[in-house]
Amino acid sequence: MSAAISGSIERDVLECPICMDPLQPPVYQCAVGHAICSSCHASLMNKDMCHTCSATGGYNRCNALDKILESFRVPCTNAKYGCTAESHYHEADEHKKSCPHTPCFCPEPDCVFAGSTVALLAHLTGDHMWPSTELKYNFKLTVDVQEGIHALHNRDAGLLFLMKFTPVPPFGHATSVLCVDPHATATEEAECKFRCHLSSSNIDIGWQKTSDFQVRSTNLSEGLLAPEDGGYSFVAPNTASITVSIARIMRDKRGNEIRLKRLRQSLLPYAIAT
Repeated sequence: MSAAISGSIERDVLECPICMDPLQPPVYQCAVGHAICSSCHASLMNKDMCHTCSATGGYNRCNALDKILESFRVPCTNAKYGCTAESHYHEADEHKKSCPHTPCFCPEPDCVFAGSTVALLAHLTGDHMWPSTELKYNFKLTVDVQEGIHALHNRDAGLLFLMKFTPVPPFGHATSVLCVDPHATATEEAECKFRCHLSSSNIDIGWQKTSDFQVRSTNLSEGLLAPEDGGYSFVAPNTASITVSIARIMRDKRGNEIRLKRLRQSLLPYAIAT
């Protein structure tokens, strides 16, 4: 009967010295013992000489290290948020990309809350008293222009959007929309997954404006995005209301967005934010 043991090991021991990616079977080593991954071994121009020490004799399979790598598992970095998964070391990063327990963060100053989008919504509305409205794809709803942040959530998909109104006197409020995505970093550019259509009007002053834009995503680890990064679309008068609809972006095989002809606003289902 085999028994598991725990301990620590230097990270670079488990990484290929050429590409710096985690080693995974099959591993190759020179006569001295320097190991490289199979991808780098296949791309070497001179397979008879070790890339590290220049020893001759070529590389051979390292069955002992293969066996260690096949049995070596690490806990998910989101274990403190409830993930119980353990992955092979070379598969840990791939698991993290889709881990359902990856947290997003509260953007309120000095608040240390972190959790799923569902938990964050409950936190924002319960502890910080943010207004919220359920949003369905391709449905439109109307939100009053009021300083602060309005949470828009899709219950079925567990998605959360933040609609922020920032005063820009004397013109009114600038509007921005963000998608809260636990797998989106605060600094790296990520492919936009949603498109937002905003429209606003005020009959009394004869004002009307529309905007259509891709929605930026963030996990809020650095707080709310700065105005220049947050997708400000337009400025609406304080007396206006804004109608918003959000749709998931469809892409072709090359990753280019497929733009569909927009339905007339009168044909879209309608709701009022409360």
